[in-house]
Amino acid sequence: MMAPDSLTSSRRRKNRIRHPRFVVGEQVSFAEGTLTGTGVVDAATADFSIIWVWTDDGGGRKMFLQGHGAIVQSAKD
Repeated sequence: MMAPDSLTSSRRRKNRIRHPRFVVGEQVSFAEGTLTGTGVVDAATADFSIIWVWTDDGGGRKMFLQGHGAIVQSAKD
């Protein structure tokens, strides 16, 4: 049987970088591993943990997960 303290610590969530709150249609730049580019926000989950972007280079629609190495920022910055 696990001690109550170890159970609590195993359920703690990692501190993750949160995606900014984008507006659908907003121009963004992104980087994830060796993939970099620009595009337009197509959709996002209610908590912004997942963002979908149509890429400008014809690469299709990409999904970026919060806290998994993706950096998505407004192209205005």
